[in-house]
Amino acid sequence: MTKFVLIIWVCSFAGQQPACLPPMQFPKQFNSWYECSRNAHTESAVMLSKMGFKYVNDNKIAMSYSCRKMSSI
Repeated sequence: MTKFVLIIWVCSFAGQQPACLPPMQFPKQFNSWYECSRNAHTESAVMLSKMGFKYVNDNKIAMSYSCRKMSSI
């Protein structure tokens, strides 16, 4: 059965070049791309909320994500 793992990057677009923190891999595995992708948006919104309006605006924070296929036995 194929599983997917969620990886999220937090990036700042405030400078000349985007600067991203190291990727965060979430421990939960998902049974479909759909579930992984939906969770990426939910987790990104939670992370942005925790950073706060001012920090996100001042640093032009954005999220990028990937759902990577993992093979399980």
